[in-house]
Amino acid sequence: MSKIQVLDEKTAGKIAAGEVIERPAGVLKELLENAIDAGATQIAIDLEGSGKNLIRINDNGCGMSAEDLEKSVQRHATSKIRLFDDLENLHTFGFRGEALYSVAAVSRMTLTSFNGQGNSGNRLELHAGKVVSKSPAPAILGTTVEIRDLFYNTPARLKFLKSDSYERACLLKVVEESALANLNVGYQVRVNGREVYNLPAQQDDFAQAVIKRARVILGDEVAQSLLYHKTEEMGLHLFITPVEKLVTVRDMQYVFVNRRPIDSKTIQQAIYKAYQNARPKDHHPAFLVYLTLNPGDFDVNIHPQKREVRFINENHIFRLVMQQAGETIFAASRPVEVSIERPIPLADKIDLPVSAQTAAELFQPLPPVIKPSQAEISFSKPLSSPRRVEPLSETEVPVPYTASLPPEEAEPSPNPEVMGSQPTQGIAQKDNLPVWFEGPYHYLGQLQRSYLLFENPQGLILIDQHAAQERVLFEHYLEAFENRQVLVQKLLFPIHVDLTASNAQTLLSWAAWLKTAGFELESFSPRTILVHTRPHMIRFKEDDLKEFIISLSQIVGDPTKSTEMLKRRMVAMLACKKAIKAHDQISAAEAEALLANMQKCKDGMHCPHGRPCVAQLKMKDIDKLFGR
Repeated sequence: MSKIQVLDEKTAGKIAAGEVIERPAGVLKELLENAIDAGATQIAIDLEGSGKNLIRINDNGCGMSAEDLEKSVQRHATSKIRLFDDLENLHTFGFRGEALYSVAAVSRMTLTSFNGQGNSGNRLELHAGKVVSKSPAPAILGTTVEIRDLFYNTPARLKFLKSDSYERACLLKVVEESALANLNVGYQVRVNGREVYNLPAQQDDFAQAVIKRARVILGDEVAQSLLYHKTEEMGLHLFITPVEKLVTVRDMQYVFVNRRPIDSKTIQQAIYKAYQNARPKDHHPAFLVYLTLNPGDFDVNIHPQKREVRFINENHIFRLVMQQAGETIFAASRPVEVSIERPIPLADKIDLPVSAQTAAELFQPLPPVIKPSQAEISFSKPLSSPRRVEPLSETEVPVPYTASLPPEEAEPSPNPEVMGSQPTQGIAQKDNLPVWFEGPYHYLGQLQRSYLLFENPQGLILIDQHAAQERVLFEHYLEAFENRQVLVQKLLFPIHVDLTASNAQTLLSWAAWLKTAGFELESFSPRTILVHTRPHMIRFKEDDLKEFIISLSQIVGDPTKSTEMLKRRMVAMLACKKAIKAHDQISAAEAEALLANMQKCKDGMHCPHGRPCVAQLKMKDIDKLFGR
């Protein structure tokens, strides 16, 4: 008996659907591409139940005849190619003929279409790929595809879908990409009956059209900062943020080839290379890259969802994008002021070291060497950490969280947000010193209002004031979150935060967890979030809180990821935003208090992002500078 069986059409159809459609967003992508290929200039999208209940696409494209309507849901049926060689000149989004067939196999589908010929249109209804009814329809030019009960007959696929908020975010992300790629098409999007986007077709020149769409989708601040550059080669249009306007996330990076949204490591790496050493490790460019290539110069069929492409000349594209991006970035950058000091004349008899070292080479992060336990921290005068507590606004009323504070925090105490808790003369415990500790210390002053200078027996200590306080606050906040010892500040009037529609839905998918962290969020509209509470220890002003929620919406990501990862990223971001900044003036007492509290940290040598907080120039190295 033969072990090889030919699958029946129903089973084969479900398998094919699985290759093309992973989630509702995959359905929407395929249907949008079909509408645009049909010449639509206006598309209306209705979504219900995160796409599982309903996805409806109505377009004003060319429409289909009754015969074409029936053929469109058959396997391998397409109007876009005739022969294999046609692939070399394919200017449409798709050609495989799998979309409608595959979607119909796992849903209840209704197709309505009119091509402008005759007195009426036609309607076709299918359940699980089988035609159940045919009927006439109103003579309205265009096509409507209605998908209901997606995956109703494939429960295995259904159970792998994520939360409704996250699936809606994926759907809206597909719309945003399509809208940025197809500027001459208008988009109207409704989710559960509420309008999310109403983007009219753009008639402006290309650059202005992109900026107008970007203002709605990426936000005003990012869109207004974009630098624009174009070149005739490969039809490259580049929109990119300058060095001083980098963002903290990677989700504002778009690449379009012949109006197709793609993922391209080649182009992404070319842009990152263009920034060279001007980009901090935790900041990223926002960019939109548009390329127009001959269809034969790239292959879109190496991935089932056609997200990845293979270019014939990867190296040439890499060099072109890197060069153009670099020229754009640095042409807009301010010149760096460089001061060159004249060398001091030296007497002929002065002997210099055989191998000279620059001052920069002599400064190194402190090595993790355990020092004798006898070391003590001491200062030239008593320490005091001033209590700089921001007054509560009239709109804020503090209420306790479900978990109680520890006894030592029950009474008012100096605010740990400034420099940590107030230090005392006996802060250095001989039997519990960090490995970097080399006291006693004497505070010398502040360098460029960014670095704190201390003297110790080994030489000169430099502390990055922002990175150091970031570490102190990070450990303070993290301990409170982990122990659920968080007071919640209830806002008398909720704060409205406007986000992109996809980011709003993604953030709401984390709402339950964020509530345990002190942030109670609620959806006000598809693009607006209400903030009802915040952690009491995070004394944000309204604008700062809005900025934090916007940044948070960009980093939360997939709700199936580890909450531990999100917690640490969120706390690190809180600490970064609350820490003193470079060029902030601080007093001697605050500087000494900061050093004392660094000693209490589990890792006082690095900020939460891994940058060093402390560096030392030892006396032997200083002596070398002067030829001693």
